[in-house]
Amino acid sequence: MRQFLDFIRLLVIGTTIIVTLPGPARALQIAPTFDPTSFGGDPNAVAQEAAINTAVTTIEGLYSNPGTVQLLFEFNNGLGGGSDTDAGYQFVPYSEYTTNLAAISAEHPNNAVLATAVANLSSGNSGNYVLATTALLRVGQGYSGATPCFNSSGAFVTNGSNQCDGIFDAVISIGTSSTTNAGPGQNSQAVSEMEHEIDEALGGGGAGTTIGENLSGDLCPHTVTCNLTAIGPTDFYRYASTTTSCANVTSTTSYVTSSSNAVCYSIDGGKTALVQMNEAGGGSDYGDFVTPSSGPPNIQDAFYSCCSNKYTDASPEFTMMESIGYDAPEPSTLALFSGAIAGLGWLRRRRARSG
Repeated sequence: MRQFLDFIRLLVIGTTIIVTLPGPARALQIAPTFDPTSFGGDPNAVAQEAAINTAVTTIEGLYSNPGTVQLLFEFNNGLGGGSDTDAGYQFVPYSEYTTNLAAISAEHPNNAVLATAVANLSSGNSGNYVLATTALLRVGQGYSGATPCFNSSGAFVTNGSNQCDGIFDAVISIGTSSTTNAGPGQNSQAVSEMEHEIDEALGGGGAGTTIGENLSGDLCPHTVTCNLTAIGPTDFYRYASTTTSCANVTSTTSYVTSSSNAVCYSIDGGKTALVQMNEAGGGSDYGDFVTPSSGPPNIQDAFYSCCSNKYTDASPEFTMMESIGYDAPEPSTLALFSGAIAGLGWLRRRRARSG
């Protein structure tokens, strides 16, 4: 009789959990399209496309923002072992952007990184506008007015009213990057590079800064001079160091392009540094990270010859992406339900032993 009553209690509690708990955790969706013409000339196309799919699957599993980012991948032999991203962008007024970021943080209280970043926005760099990728605005932050900018051929298109009217959020090009396994815990070169470029399409890394860009033609009428400025989503978090490393990061903001400066990524107003930013110039991205003098590079480093560690929630890139609005998945309903059943079973066994 006791076993029957226990079964009824378990059934009732389990049914209640299923009804009251939220549905399965949402997941970011990245839809890759492979340009058949360019990949037709790639002798390593199968392995290259497999590397891209690995990078896509990895990043999809790290973030839960609802929506689909459409990416067109092309092969470009001229890049050698490198890669490149061409993303669509949109300006958002600074006050609107920061208000929306704060609202996102309030909706996701478990994202401690974003909460800390939002609490320190007033200490960071500012401008009249924020220039962000359409993928970040549309999927990462939920802006309804942001639309993809590239058509099925990978060409930039608008609807005649200075608004994007395309299919793809970005076009990512891969060269002859190695797809050879780099060993336990590491990506191949191709996977490392594709994770780097997908992050940029999503709005982080080099795509997250406006440093070194002349945006006057976009911000001002062509016949006048104005003082309007625009920063990128990661530019909020750039702080200066008093040394050549980020060991002595300060609360002084930095928006410079000098290789003699040490610039640090900090979400807490310059109290601690996540990583040192690239200031090398020469066409490199100021929104990328400094390449370490030893050991595997980070995924978002500006320069590297081979392979990063695998992309996980312990990677500095994960913190960077959370600070601009991406959110980690919460435990699924199934996991919570299984835990509740296991707990009930433990109580039942404990009672049986003591009875």
